[in-house]
Amino acid sequence: MADTLEPMRITVECYGAAQRWCGAELISLELADGATVGDALDHLSERFGELARRRETIAVAIGDGIVPGSRPLDEGERLALIPPVSGG
Repeated sequence: MADTLEPMRITVECYGAAQRWCGAELISLELADGATVGDALDHLSERFGELARRRETIAVAIGDGIVPGSRPLDEGERLALIPPVSGG
């Protein structure tokens, strides 16, 4: 009998303009085991067109550090979407 993999759950925290683009401060995602940060962004981009249009400008952090799209995710992790900022 083949093992069935349970999806992992992560939480995405949307900051600044990303909150507006996604329509929420927190988003819960179910992803396949072994998913990466890039996979999470793919899923979010499919759901939120405004985010998809700005995807290349968004930084993603886990904990205290910015992470690349290739970083594997673990069950229960929290990703932070950090949009570009400007000021003067």
